[in-house]
Amino acid sequence: MTGGHCYLDSCVVLSLFLGDSAYATTERWVFSQAANRELWISHWVLLEFTGVLTVSLRRGDISAARVQAIHTEFEAFRKERLSLLEPRSNDFLQARHWLQQNTDTTLRAADALHLAMAQRHDLVLITADIQLAQAASRLGQPHECLRPTQP
Repeated sequence: MTGGHCYLDSCVVLSLFLGDSAYATTERWVFSQAANRELWISHWVLLEFTGVLTVSLRRGDISAARVQAIHTEFEAFRKERLSLLEPRSNDFLQARHWLQQNTDTTLRAADALHLAMAQRHDLVLITADIQLAQAASRLGQPHECLRPTQP
């Protein structure tokens, strides 16, 4: 899918700053969009991003100094490149509705909220999460699934 402004879910943002297996694909995609697509995240992404860093610190996977550096780098990137959405009560209600109506899917509550915000703002959902992409397809939500490139 091409065109349309985009909503980046948490896994896309985390890939950019934690260097996971989707990093190269994600970085290439984000920087290729600079001229023609507005990129959005939500306060929910901010919370999930911080939550992952906090858990990584607590487990000893990353140092406190590195966590601080990542926060600083992310905040600079966010201010320069990303627009910010605020979740609304109707987003939570829509997410709840999808979870109640789609009990046979693997849609998680947090992902349903990402989908609801993308839908409300008519944004293309960008994710590296295959299950979230499948749920978006079932719900008719425009999306792109970023897959790591194979060496």
